[in-house]
Order: sequence, then C-alpha cells, then structure tokens
Amino acid sequence: MKGFIFSLVFMGALSAQADIKFDRSISEATKTQILQDLDFVKGMTGKGTSPLYKQIFAKETLQGADLMTFFGQRINRFAMNSCGGGNAVAACVIPWMDSNTMWITPNYVQNSIPQIFRISIIFHESRHTEDDHGNWSHAYCPTPYRDDNGKDIVGIISGTKMEGLPACDTTNQGAYGLQAVLLKNIEKNCTNCNEKTQMDAKLFGDDSIMRISNIPARTQLKNDL
Repeated sequence: MKGFIFSLVFMGALSAQADIKFDRSISEATKTQILQDLDFVKGMTGKGTSPLYKQIFAKETLQGADLMTFFGQRINRFAMNSCGGGNAVAACVIPWMDSNTMWITPNYVQNSIPQIFRISIIFHESRHTEDDHGNWSHAYCPTPYRDDNGKDIVGIISGTKMEGLPACDTTNQGAYGLQAVLLKNIEKNCTNCNEKTQMDAKLFGDDSIMRISNIPARTQLKNDL
C-alpha cells in the first residue's frame, strides 16, 4: 500500500462547498452523503476552543464556516479509489497523484458509522495533503500496543489489534491528532450539536487519542480539554 495515506476505519446541497469538484467516478449516493456531511460541518457553531485546536486550526472559537475554509484550502476534489483495498479503509489521499484530491472508497457510505465520525475521517485525510509537513505520514503502532490497563488497543468498530499496523502517529499535530482535537472540541464546545452527536464525538475522539503512540504527546492531548 506504499504511496497511499489512508484512514483505518474498521468499521445537502452544493452550498456546502461550491468549489469542491466531484469526479464522475463518484456515485450520486456517495456525492449526496459527502455534501450532507459538509453541510453539517458548515452549520456548526460553538464556543471557545482548546489550546491544541488553536494550534491546528488557528481559531479561537468552533465555527463551521472556519472548518470549511480549512478543509477547502486542502481538498478541492473527490474521486473514487480502492485506497489499497480492504474493508478497513474509507478514504485516502495519494500525494504523488494529487495532494488536493480525496479518494473515497465504497466503505464511506456502506459502513454503518455515525456522521460525525465520517466527518472526522475526511478532516483527518485533509491533514495528509500538507506536503510541507511530509503529508503527516503515519507510524507503525508498537508491538505490543496496550493501554494504561494493559489491554490491547484495538479498532473501535472492528476490534482488530492495532499493534504492528501503520495506524498510529508519534505526534499530536498529525492526522490522528487533528481528528481527536476536532472530535473532542465538538463534544465539549459545539453549541448546536445534539446529544447523540456529542456522545459519538466523545467515543471516536477518545479512540483517536489512543492512536498517538508517543505517551507525552498522548498525555498532552488527553489534557487538552
């Protein structure tokens, strides 16, 4: 799978982002789902943000319009790709092909995952477009890879062990750090999100935190909110 940077998921209206293009390979159902997800982001409002949110997104408050600007500066096109295959992958970027295209797999709409998690996946992937940071490539999770209680760290949906997989980051500034920071700020600071959205944000945000294999970086992330 060399050359692919992908999310291990283990599983509206064009007004959402008028500048984003959809390749003809994207089905109408997938396009509709993506646009609905982006419209949801655009409508979010919130209060003050955490220190790491300010570092990553450079904003003092949680506002959907700002998040859409961040996303639109990185992604301008969606297209379909297998992203290396397997039912664990929902989306990827392929920097050597086009750093500003997000490639979507059928799992994005076929897997039964909450909307806020889908949103966090495409924002995670948007971090991988940043060529000036080496696309924030993932690291291999340590073997064994266990939590503070000595239990194996596993994919939240699949239950697959993360040890030995390219599914970790050593920094809290990369794609998993962004994903965790976004979700935890939605959990704590979104003022127009319903209870289910905030509960899902907590669940998947906590899971993203555990993808940071560097303990000091993970601890900073845990203490961010």
